[in-house]
Amino acid sequence: MSAILGRINFSGRTVVPEDFHRALSILDDYGPEGSRARLDGPVALGFQRLDISPESAFEDQPLVQGGLCIVADVILDNRDELCERLAIDRSMRAGLPDSYLILSAYRRWGRDCVDALVGDFAFAIWDDERQRLFCARDHIGARPLYYCHYGGAFSLATDRRALLAFSDVPRQIDETRVASYLLWPSEFHEASFFSRMLPLPAGYWLEAGATGLNIQRYWHPEQVADVRYARRDDYAEHCRELLEQVVASRLRTGFPIGSHVSGGLDSSGVALLAGRQLNGGSQALARCYTWAPAVSNAYPLSSHERDERTIIDTLCRREGVECHYGTASGRDLQAFLQRDMAVEGDTDLFEELPVMADAGERSIRIMLSGWGGDESATFTTRGYPSSLLRRGAWWQLLMMARSHGGGLRNWRYVLHYLWQQAMLPNLPDSIYDRYSPFRPSQELERYIAPAFVASVSNPQTRRMRAWREYPGPQRMQAELLLNGHLAARMASWSHWAAPHGVIYRYPLTDKRLLDFTLGLPVELLWQRGRVRGLYRQSLSDLLPSGLAKVDHANEKKRLRVAHEGWRLLAKSLPSGGDKGLCPWLDMATLRRHLNAIPKTMSQKELLKLVCLGRAYRVWQIWCRYGG
Repeated sequence: MSAILGRINFSGRTVVPEDFHRALSILDDYGPEGSRARLDGPVALGFQRLDISPESAFEDQPLVQGGLCIVADVILDNRDELCERLAIDRSMRAGLPDSYLILSAYRRWGRDCVDALVGDFAFAIWDDERQRLFCARDHIGARPLYYCHYGGAFSLATDRRALLAFSDVPRQIDETRVASYLLWPSEFHEASFFSRMLPLPAGYWLEAGATGLNIQRYWHPEQVADVRYARRDDYAEHCRELLEQVVASRLRTGFPIGSHVSGGLDSSGVALLAGRQLNGGSQALARCYTWAPAVSNAYPLSSHERDERTIIDTLCRREGVECHYGTASGRDLQAFLQRDMAVEGDTDLFEELPVMADAGERSIRIMLSGWGGDESATFTTRGYPSSLLRRGAWWQLLMMARSHGGGLRNWRYVLHYLWQQAMLPNLPDSIYDRYSPFRPSQELERYIAPAFVASVSNPQTRRMRAWREYPGPQRMQAELLLNGHLAARMASWSHWAAPHGVIYRYPLTDKRLLDFTLGLPVELLWQRGRVRGLYRQSLSDLLPSGLAKVDHANEKKRLRVAHEGWRLLAKSLPSGGDKGLCPWLDMATLRRHLNAIPKTMSQKELLKLVCLGRAYRVWQIWCRYGG
């Protein structure tokens, strides 16, 4: 995993070497092993190298072969299978870098080469004979890739900052995107704040030439084949085999490996599988990481509530791995809110920043995360009640409602569940939007300047795909996978982690595992009144019984961090001047609320600060690009 840069002047104008090398140097954090560039008149490609897998030491990019030139930010997880399909001799495979395999696949299958690739990748191939550039990004968006097509030139990069280094790349802010971001406080996705600088969506390829762009989606989670076995236990056995395989694929490195851990299923399962596999070889997990605070006088163990830190401590002690507990502070929040959201993305998970810093100090290069499990191996029953209603499975639906509503005596909760989970998803968008639990917050809209709202055309069109519940679990799961929130976080974490030399890998989003989970019978989602039963059964020998994420201490820490951070920011807005008059916001209300941070923080106040935080980050964009 490294970083790539490309510049193609389809007008025929020579790429200015000084301009290209300046842009490539912006990506130095991504490539501690060095950089290389190839400039050939109007075509320039650059590469920053970071060694991860054994084969990455053989990378010599830009790689040129037979009129094709590739730069690739890649770790392939199906090398052996791909080599078999390409008929590459076994004696040669160990010394072949992933970029060579992708180039060979492109030469064999053309655009369809992406269907044969499993792993994390973003790459670009220049075809000199056809005078075309082919780019692609992995199915889930684990590696970022941005592009700008403007004025007869096509530029691409791992990081938007490198694109901004080209003086002719426009910096105009997309005001519809700003309005959408302010209107929908619970949404996070990769839609760009720059009008001309766009992310290549996860699971897409792009072909660029003098006549324009062709962009196509190649990964279709809604079209996977059904998975059907004779025995129910066969599903659990195959699930375990796949989990072992996808975790093992991400342990192929000679560098230290870290992992997230929690009281929940996803990250704990990944950490335990990784620890056991590493212990079977010559390595061990270097450290586990959680956002939960260490037990202390400020955050004592509860005597009457479940506490995930008890589970975390038990698991880490059992596996012989040291755990790093959450250390995020108000100053971390303050620094995060002042970062450049336009180039780093809109994710707000700043508590990971201290994790990256600690991992970098320990020379950890791979951080395993269970992120994406909710959309994959531990998908719940979302969309299932509505499908039961459609099928007329009344009794089963009533049993689900009774379980989730706390029993038939709590008939109001049962009726509420039936309305929201079974009936509402089956209704048209217009009706769903009227009664949606995800309606825009009135608290947030108070920060938007009324004149700005009136000037922007239809910001509702920028909503996420999964802005509502859809009938049917398979459709709901596919919508979530295509939604963009996964790629948004992965891209932001890639940018944040680059200065620390850390790469995040997400085993539960592996394409092979997703093909399995998307094709399962829907009845497996609700087994004996329990969700996520298949995952629990497949890892029953590793996971403690009753494992569930209960993080009251972490919630308490978040309140303290938010309170400290916002009080530090209370005087950060200027009283006037050009930069203090953002036309997108009601600045008087924003200043008033910033200066009225309460002396103590409640959960209700914290939710209000979600809205305030979005307004503050938008103001930061204005200060950088709008004034």
